[in-house]
Amino acid sequence: MAAKSLIHSPLNGFKVEAFNGKFAGKDMVSIRQFTDKIEVAKVFNVAGQMEKIVKSKVNSNILKHVTMAELFYQPSTRTFTSFLSAARWLGCKRVVAIHGMEAYSSVTKGESLPDTIMSIEQTTACDIIVMRHPEDNSAFEAAHFASVPIVNGGSGKLEHPTQAVLDLYTIYRRLGTMTGLKVGMLGDLLNGRTVKSLSKILTLVDPKAKLYFISPKVLELPRNEVAELKQRGAQIVETSDLASVLPELDVLYVTRIQKEWFKTPAQQKLYNNLKGQYDINNKWLKLAKKKMIVMHPLPRVGEISYEVDDDPRAAYFEEMRMGLYTRMALLALLTGKIK
Repeated sequence: MAAKSLIHSPLNGFKVEAFNGKFAGKDMVSIRQFTDKIEVAKVFNVAGQMEKIVKSKVNSNILKHVTMAELFYQPSTRTFTSFLSAARWLGCKRVVAIHGMEAYSSVTKGESLPDTIMSIEQTTACDIIVMRHPEDNSAFEAAHFASVPIVNGGSGKLEHPTQAVLDLYTIYRRLGTMTGLKVGMLGDLLNGRTVKSLSKILTLVDPKAKLYFISPKVLELPRNEVAELKQRGAQIVETSDLASVLPELDVLYVTRIQKEWFKTPAQQKLYNNLKGQYDINNKWLKLAKKKMIVMHPLPRVGEISYEVDDDPRAAYFEEMRMGLYTRMALLALLTGKIK
C-alpha cells in the first residue's frame, strides 16, 4: 500500500491517511486506517508499557505538555472516563472534557460540526481532540476540518475504532493469540458500531478469521459489511440460532439491542419484541468451551445475567481495563510522544 494511501468515508468525500506504520500526527477515525498487523502489535506493545505505569500508581509525564479536548455528543461512561483517565495517567493536566455537547450553545443555535471543531481548537489550543457523535460521517468530517488529530470515540452506527483495539487486545491477553479463532458476535448487529469495527480488525490480523453473526433477521449485519468481510477473506456464518454455534466459539461477543436507534412508535414496538431474546446465563455457558471468553462493550441491559460474572470465562470488566491501557497507548502514539 502506498505511503500516502487514504481511507475514504463511505458516506461523503472526506478522507484520512492510513497509518502505514506511523501514528504521529494522524487521525484515528476508522479501523480501516490499520494496514498491517505490525501496527496492531505496535499498539499492543505500547499498551503493555502503559499497564506498568498504571500498576506502579505513579503518573507518567509523557503527555505533560499536551492539551486534550474531549467532546461527547452522546452519553458515555466507559469511553469518556477511560480517555480522560488515560490522559491524566500520562501527565496531561490540560484536559477540556465536555460530556453533553448537545446542550451547548453551538449545537442549540445550529452551529455546524466543522465550525464547532475549529472553534474548540482555537479556544483550547488543544493538540488532540477525542469526539463521540451520533452521525455516521462525523469523525471523517471533523478530521477534514481540524488541524490536530481527531480520535473517534464512536460515530453513529458505523465506527468505534478504539473499542475494536481494546476488544482485540482483550482477546489476545486472554487467549494468547489473535489468529485461528472462531468469534461469535451476538445481538444488534445492524445498529451496533462495535461489531463492525471489531470484525474488520479481526480480519486484518487474520484474513481467514471465522466470524459467526448471531441475531434476529431484522438486526443482521448490513449486506455491505458482510460483503467487505468476505472480500477480506473471512469465513462468515449467519444465524439466529445461538445454540447451534455456541459450542464452536472461542469468543462470544455480546451486544445489547440498542434502544436509542428505535425512535418511531413502530420501531419502539419492535424493540420491545426483540429485547431479552438472548440472555446469556449459566445454562448457555454449559454449551460453551471451557476456555471460551464472554465479552461485551457494555452497558448490558439484560443480555448477560449477573451469575455469569463469577464464571472465569467472563471478560467484560477486564475488557474495560484493557481500554485504559490501549487508549493511553493511542494518545501517546498519535501525539508523537512515543514513536
